[in-house]
Amino acid sequence: MLARDLTMTAIDPRHWRAWIELLIPPPLRDQPRWALGIVDGTRFVRVIIAGHAARGVVASDAIAWPPTPANLKAAAAALDVGAVVVIDAAVLRALAGEVERQLSLDDDLAAAGLVLLRALKARSGKGVWSEPPLLELLPAPGYDAVQRTFDLLVPDDSALAVYIIADDRRSIVASIIAVKRQGDLAELTTHAAIAELVSEPALARDWTTAHKRVTKAIGERFAKPAIAVFLERATLDKLVVGPPDTLGRELTARRLIIDPAPAWLLGLLGGATVAAVAQRGVAAFARLMPQGARDAAAGLAGRARTAMRESGAHPFSLLGFDPIALWMTIRAYYAPRPPRR
Repeated sequence: MLARDLTMTAIDPRHWRAWIELLIPPPLRDQPRWALGIVDGTRFVRVIIAGHAARGVVASDAIAWPPTPANLKAAAAALDVGAVVVIDAAVLRALAGEVERQLSLDDDLAAAGLVLLRALKARSGKGVWSEPPLLELLPAPGYDAVQRTFDLLVPDDSALAVYIIADDRRSIVASIIAVKRQGDLAELTTHAAIAELVSEPALARDWTTAHKRVTKAIGERFAKPAIAVFLERATLDKLVVGPPDTLGRELTARRLIIDPAPAWLLGLLGGATVAAVAQRGVAAFARLMPQGARDAAAGLAGRARTAMRESGAHPFSLLGFDPIALWMTIRAYYAPRPPRR
């Protein structure tokens, strides 16, 4: 997935910082410090606070044993950190050996990351504990499944682009352009690479129409885009914390534009829109429909989704999990936290 000779050019540092802020859950973003507890059997031998502007060792009883979810949450609050990770010293040694046996010099960073994630997940709750419990939530598919899905959904010699526009339409908050060649992401850049073809102020001001100039410029400079996504910062927030029908509403209102969009994505978006309409319809007709009819309809929809996955028609069938369903599970961790008193 990632070429060994991945080229990174014209990286706008403003956009790079913005992506880091957008991708990191608010608890870790707002409280960048994190705690690492090392245990030997059932005894904490060291608790380390690390992160932005804070480093050091604290009392070994700062995290209560056992590392249950409740104890880890209490420790995070007491230590004023965004995350807590507890690892048994014996597991650290086993992890190092297991990862070393499974990796080779030819593996890319994605392959290495998946090997480490699978090894950690296998020990989640049995030598590795964390808050937030992301190890419990994140799937760890095999590299081959990820690569085959990537090849199925994104053709070679094409580009992917995502643009986040400032709400006042005066600038671009974040941008990323990735080019796929021979099965791998071979080139990574930002809008700075095409800024002389489409100026940032002009794009931000009229992005709902100017986005076509962006995709044309990307095609001329790198490769024809297979997927290009454009949206404003406020729309992104709505998608994260809004109701399930937000996606359909933002697409209809053109506050979210995906152009071009491949057939598989259009199918998913169509399904999302239908689901959103259905959800609104349920609210409107709930009093008119008997409970049995509503249950039957829900069951039928569930069987249809299952049949699609089992037949291989679902675009994510090779992965063994549905990224959209995964997002619906973890998006709660991206909800803005209320201000601290």
